Amino acid sequence: MSKLVIFDLDDTLLCADSEFHFTKYIVKQGMLDKDFYLKKIKAFDKDYRSGNLNFNDYMRFLLYPLIGKNKNEVDLLVANFINSSKEILIDDLTFELLEKHKEDNVLIASGALDFIVKGFANYFEVDEFLGTKTEFVEDKVTGETVGEPNFDKGKLFHVSEWCKQKKVNLEEATFYTDSIHDLPLVEKCKNSIVVSPDERLKVHAKKNNLQIITR
Repeated sequence: MSKLVIFDLDDTLLCADSEFHFTKYIVKQGMLDKDFYLKKIKAFDKDYRSGNLNFNDYMRFLLYPLIGKNKNEVDLLVANFINSSKEILIDDLTFELLEKHKEDNVLIASGALDFIVKGFANYFEVDEFLGTKTEFVEDKVTGETVGEPNFDKGKLFHVSEWCKQKKVNLEEATFYTDSIHDLPLVEKCKNSIVVSPDERLKVHAKKNNLQIITR
């Protein structure tokens, strides 16, 4: 029986941050003012690094240029973004990890917006994925998200619920991540592996003898 392998997406399976580069792509498409983008993204990055990020405000910022677009338009936008940015976001380690676990049950679980996670899951031919759920009303983006974000303790909650539905033992899963924000899930999975981790997660990994992979 194949084992469950869970990948965080940004800076783990990918070698960069998908939402950061997606927003840059949106700016290039003329859908978001460059000066407004630079001001906001710097502030959000500062808050993220200090542990003070208001995740819902960040999601609203990312969704703002997409308000009113339907699912097909959003999916096409993401597909074009991936095709134009894959050399920035995908490296040799990406394919090494996917190849290593090609016979396993793979789940991509990310705090990123679900349509972005879906785009990469499709690109990598991975069937199962979880992201922060985007609200659509009458097939149009509202600019809001639905339910608890798939971030920090929220990721542990959503992955746990997914495992219950699939009748999979989460504690036996292998989990790859780079971020201290995934600590709840790191501590839940017996075999957690950190990929070029941030400083706080590196300290935790060394203290708990977790495998560290460096890009």
